[in-house]
Amino acid sequence: MLAITPRGDSQPGGPMHLDEHSDTPFYRQLEAQLREGIESGTYPTGSRLPSIRGLASDLGCARNTVEQAYHLLVQEGYVASRPGSGYVVQNVTYLQPDASAPSCAVLLGGPRRKARYDFTYGNLEPGTFPAAAWRAITDDILLSVEAAGCDAYNDPFGEESLRAAIAWRLVTQRDIDCTPEQIVVQGGTQTSVQNLLTLFDAARDTVAMEDPGYDGVRSVIERARFAIKPCRVTDDVRVFLSDLESSGARLAYLTPSSQFPTCRIMPTDVRERVLAWAEDADAYILEDDYCRDFRYRERSLAPLASMDDRGRVIYMGTFSKSLSPALRMNYLVLPTPLLKRWREAFASSYSPVPWLNQQVLARFMTDGSWGRHLRRVQTRNRRKYDALTAALREYMGGKVDVLECGTGLHLLVRVRDGRSQDELVAAAAAADVAVYPTKKYWANPARAAEGVVLVGFSAIAEADIRPGIAALARAWFG
Repeated sequence: MLAITPRGDSQPGGPMHLDEHSDTPFYRQLEAQLREGIESGTYPTGSRLPSIRGLASDLGCARNTVEQAYHLLVQEGYVASRPGSGYVVQNVTYLQPDASAPSCAVLLGGPRRKARYDFTYGNLEPGTFPAAAWRAITDDILLSVEAAGCDAYNDPFGEESLRAAIAWRLVTQRDIDCTPEQIVVQGGTQTSVQNLLTLFDAARDTVAMEDPGYDGVRSVIERARFAIKPCRVTDDVRVFLSDLESSGARLAYLTPSSQFPTCRIMPTDVRERVLAWAEDADAYILEDDYCRDFRYRERSLAPLASMDDRGRVIYMGTFSKSLSPALRMNYLVLPTPLLKRWREAFASSYSPVPWLNQQVLARFMTDGSWGRHLRRVQTRNRRKYDALTAALREYMGGKVDVLECGTGLHLLVRVRDGRSQDELVAAAAAADVAVYPTKKYWANPARAAEGVVLVGFSAIAEADIRPGIAALARAWFG
């Protein structure tokens, strides 16, 4: 046990303790103690936290440990980093909920305190982004002749170097026959869908969509005033195929590699039926392959796009799950028949992704950095997946069903005792654990299965998974 009272420059604060025998990482231990000190008033509003160098020296730990703890506190709204002043404690009274009234944070849209164990989906764990490599590449590009690209509007399809890097990866690693000319760099899934819909006619074209399915895509389709035909995802794939084949749709949005949010994998024979439907109906399939990078058991099935020899699949890939959701970078691979229509529709437009981000990503993908980074992230997520599924078995056993397919960054937990999603989420929140309802993913939320919540592991630290699930089990089952 390391214990020390930081000396600092007359800063407030009590003794810090870092338990060398705990499974919780030092930075998490430190963050929790500082957060408790801020909430209790030990560190009052306006006071400065100890310097990173000084606190690391006092505790005998790495500076990176203190930096990570401070970074988490900044993200949670407890402190602010101010040049020349270090890390300054913020007014956190609005972060602590008052059961008798709406909080100021809710009313004003400000930040709210995160749960101690947050099983969110989508965000990445702090420290995932390869900041050092990204910064080095950025500096090199800005100081090189390539910086001439910042003086002109960029290619509306995206930077040629990035499209070439993406195409090479798709051809060699996903067996998708494509060229850089077919790739369009976009600013996220919703932007991609919004732009793609301009190639269709809302007055006469219907969009088929899995039900349940990604609500962000559904909202874009609805805002564009397209009719949506829900295709039910159930244990019986014939129901889904019947809905699709009778939909009259010209475009279908699908997630075959891991259906979101149910985690079902579309079998090969169903994929063949879907491709045949698109050919017969003169329709297109938008294949959202959002989680292809993360498989933890058997090898994944080939993408629909790699099976398509009829030019019917629009393939969509993303960098949000493996690199950074904040960069807002993804891409479409357009079949040849749609290329001309896209060029005509966006003849006066430019890529929504900044030139510099594209150039840095292109270099990152071709100099070996991408491979190293992806292997690290895959290894980390595999460990977290193993820890989560093991903890669910250990603490909940036969009281729940775990719905997952060994892929992606989330799973579903179904509680068997008949409680509603809202009851389960509220009970978890009372224990400082955040899990998430799934009702919003259904076209009609009233049809959503009760007792099913989403448990993600993309953002939570591996060391927090087991104690988090233990706390969740106590909250749900006593």
